[in-house]
Amino acid sequence: MNNSRYQDLKLAERGALLSIWAYVILSVIKLTFATMTNSESLRADAFNNITDILGSVAVLIGLKIARRPADDDHTYGHWKIESVASLVTSFIMFGVGFFVLKDTVTAILSNEKTRVDLVGSIVGVACAAVMLAIYFYNRKLAIKAKSSSLMSAAKDNLADAVSSIATSIAIFAASFNLTFIDRLMAIVITVFIFKTAYDIFAEAVFSLSDGFDESKIEIYTQAIAKVPKVSAVKYIRGRTYGSNIFLDVVVEMSPDLSVFESHAATEDIEETLKQNYDVFDIDVHVEPAILADEERDSTLALIILGLEEQVLNNKSPELLADTFSEISFDGRQLTKQTKLNEVPQPLAIAGYKAQRLSKKTFVVTYHYYEAKQTILVTSIWRRRTQWYCQARQLTKKT
Repeated sequence: MNNSRYQDLKLAERGALLSIWAYVILSVIKLTFATMTNSESLRADAFNNITDILGSVAVLIGLKIARRPADDDHTYGHWKIESVASLVTSFIMFGVGFFVLKDTVTAILSNEKTRVDLVGSIVGVACAAVMLAIYFYNRKLAIKAKSSSLMSAAKDNLADAVSSIATSIAIFAASFNLTFIDRLMAIVITVFIFKTAYDIFAEAVFSLSDGFDESKIEIYTQAIAKVPKVSAVKYIRGRTYGSNIFLDVVVEMSPDLSVFESHAATEDIEETLKQNYDVFDIDVHVEPAILADEERDSTLALIILGLEEQVLNNKSPELLADTFSEISFDGRQLTKQTKLNEVPQPLAIAGYKAQRLSKKTFVVTYHYYEAKQTILVTSIWRRRTQWYCQARQLTKKT
């Protein structure tokens, strides 16, 4: 599992590198043409791409450091460095967005008239097409590598494509001396920068403060409750390290289970969460469940009476233990299968007595009448999560 996750991060680095080179080239092109065409919106879009370079570099560094294995100082690994890198990126984006907004507002207040060249619009459309292609590539790679940071980068690629389209529209309008529309669009682009920066900041802080999506807890609880031998899910605590989910799970199981059986059940829980919900690491703690019959011992003998009556009349094969054995009054020894082959008869219990030997074991005695004969019965019931008939001995009353 761990080695696979490290390989996923290495694969995700391709998308980060591609984004870096694309942003470097596109920002240079946009800045060059922004100067040539006097477009404030194209210049703002170029600075937007510069912030994306810094963000992609931070993602790349985070992915490389996150691939370092756990050590004495980082027992859970270095996964959280992805969130730290994202936090730094958000601060950079806030700073760049502020300066771009400042320059644009200054230009608006000065009311300087500049003619914008239509060539800038063509550049914006071409850049949008490039970013759209990179978005689809990174999105596909993020799904394959199961990388949330690369998926966030892919969404940023899509936002940049939309931003470039908006820039092209503004430049087209400004080329007809509607300069104010060009500068207004520059402000809109800076708002996009601030929005993206805030989203990255909020997500990073949420992860670093061990925040977790409560809706996922409910999904995990329902999945664990379906695992055999689990009586109840007491609670689940979740946290994220980078893109990896870590869970602390406390479940209740029957105290009748052996250590081996309860351990096997915890492995089933881990396998379910890892395979179906891509959870990276699960720590499962087992506590003994309080069985309902232990709270009403005074009526338990009556419960066993009802179960014994079903076995006597051969009505409920599920009540027989797999190792069930019976010695008939004629000396025959019956197994579970041969017992089930008997023809059911309407028989009634009389003289019923029950003795509890332990929390797990009951011995009951009684007799019934068949063909004008009295048959004495001694029956042993044992509890393994539920009650099973373990053995019976039948004798004729002389």
